[in-house]
Amino acid sequence: MFHNVVIGKPFVEPWELISSSKEEFEKFDKRDTLFTNERFLPAILVEAGIVSSRGEVRRNKPELCKTLNELDCIWVKWGKKKIYIIVGE
Repeated sequence: MFHNVVIGKPFVEPWELISSSKEEFEKFDKRDTLFTNERFLPAILVEAGIVSSRGEVRRNKPELCKTLNELDCIWVKWGKKKIYIIVGE
């Protein structure tokens, strides 16, 4: 399961938003970070290992059925699991 997701190419280096240093990111946080070009949030949650299917998101949290196209940094919570998402270009 991933704890961070980077979508596309952010304006800032991901390590600047996730870790306190580049070395810390490379050593610890990079393995917990999913790099993807997928923008449909339910598909990202499946790819990150948070949920088992897109249908589960549609049934239980329909407000999360959206496409992330705007540059942003957001937290998404599913039960006790939280995931930090950085949306780039």
